[in-house]
Amino acid sequence: MSKEQLAFVFRQENCVGCEACTVACQANRGLAEDRMYRQVEAVEHLNAEGRQVQAFLSQSCHHCETPSCLQACGYGVYSRREDGIVRQHLQNCVGCGRCESACPYGAIKMEVKDGRRLATKCDMCASRIAEGEKPHCVRGCPVQVLDVMPLEEAVRLPGAQLHGHGYYDKGTQPNTVIIKRRA
Repeated sequence: MSKEQLAFVFRQENCVGCEACTVACQANRGLAEDRMYRQVEAVEHLNAEGRQVQAFLSQSCHHCETPSCLQACGYGVYSRREDGIVRQHLQNCVGCGRCESACPYGAIKMEVKDGRRLATKCDMCASRIAEGEKPHCVRGCPVQVLDVMPLEEAVRLPGAQLHGHGYYDKGTQPNTVIIKRRA
């Protein structure tokens, strides 16, 4: 396992809002139609000329440097790997929902599995990354707006920012790099 902090890269300027990333995740992770680890939303903002325009924001768990879910959970459900992926240990989950309430990005959802209420979220397809593969959401995007790479490499990309239209650090140091939509 790499010791480099991994990050999602989202090229907001190219996203067309098709939600193929969401569908790829759902289909390959066996999620119900109403269950999504990655969501795409339209966000309005003002361009350089002061006109209201629309961009899209695709986000999932940001595998934060200081994850609020880990801090809120008193049952040892969450841990951070050396590569920064925030893991879940669902055998410890009691279904209290504190992690869901604590996540400022809405990345954690409670669901019932085998009669147990459990917290679920994106794990950045850690098993695929271990095999040298990209996550399902990355592979499923037809316009290649998503990627996963070491954070140090991601922040050096042209136009890289740690915020974007509809996205900013809410005190958890998220590991998502945005290439902003051009105005």
